[in-house]
Amino acid sequence: MRLNGKVAVVTGSGQGIGLGIAQRLAREGAAVVINDLDDARLGEGEQTIRAIGGRVLPVRADVSRADDVERLFEETRRAFGGVDVLVNNAAWASPIAHFLDMTEEFLDKVLAINLKSMFFCSQRAARIMAEQRKPGSIVNISTYGAARAQREMSAYNAAKGGLEAATRTIALDLAPWGIRVNAVGPGPIATPSFLELFNTPEKLDRMRLAVPLERLGKPEDIAAAVAFFASDDAAFVTGQVLYVDGGSTAQIRPSAYTTNLKRPSPQARS
Repeated sequence: MRLNGKVAVVTGSGQGIGLGIAQRLAREGAAVVINDLDDARLGEGEQTIRAIGGRVLPVRADVSRADDVERLFEETRRAFGGVDVLVNNAAWASPIAHFLDMTEEFLDKVLAINLKSMFFCSQRAARIMAEQRKPGSIVNISTYGAARAQREMSAYNAAKGGLEAATRTIALDLAPWGIRVNAVGPGPIATPSFLELFNTPEKLDRMRLAVPLERLGKPEDIAAAVAFFASDDAAFVTGQVLYVDGGSTAQIRPSAYTTNLKRPSPQARS
C-alpha cells in the first residue's frame, strides 16, 4: 500500500497497459482516475478496479485537446480533492506508415496523441501539485522504439523520442516543487492492440523469440515499474527512463537466430 491516500490519474487506461497500471496503483492504495474515449472500455475498466476494492472515477476525455484535459482534472479535483500521481499513458501505439507515404494529417495525429497530450496533462497536473505544496510524481509511458529504430514507425518513434527528451527537461523545471518526472519504456507487450497486429501464432512466436528473455511482456510488468516511480521508493529519482523490454534494447540485433544454440547445463563448468 505504498500509495495509500494518494490520487492517481492514468490516461488511456480503458484497457491494456493503462488498465494494468490503474489496477496496480489501486492495489497500492491510490484512488484512481481512469480515462479513455470509449465508454464501453471505461465501464469495463471501472468494474475491474471496483472488483479489487479500488476507488475509481472514469472520465471520458480526449487528452490531445486542452479543453478536455482541463475538464479531466477538474472532475478529478471535485471527486478526490487533488492529484498526486499522473501517468501519461494515452497513445496511438501502432501508427505504421513508410516514411515516403506519410501525410501531414498522419504526422499531426501521431504527434498530438503521443506527445502533445503529455504536455497538456503534465502541465495541468504539475500546477495542481505545486499548489498542494507537497511532492508529486509524473510518469510518462514511452517505448523501446525511442531508443532503437523500428521500420515504418518514424513518426511514432520520433514522438516517443521527444517524450523522453521532454521527460528530462520537465524533470529539471519541476524539481524545485518536489515533482519528479520519469518515463517507462515498454518493449513488446501482449495487449489487445498488439495481439490484433501480430495476429497469428507465427508472428507472435517471431516476436517472442526476438526478446532475450524469450517471452512477451505483460501489462503487469509495466505497472510494476510505474508503481515504483510513483511511490516514495523513488523519492530521489527524477529525469530517468527505465526500459522494461526483456532485454531487447541491450542487444545489437534480435536474438531469434540464437534460439537453436545449445545451452550449457546448470552444472557446466568453464
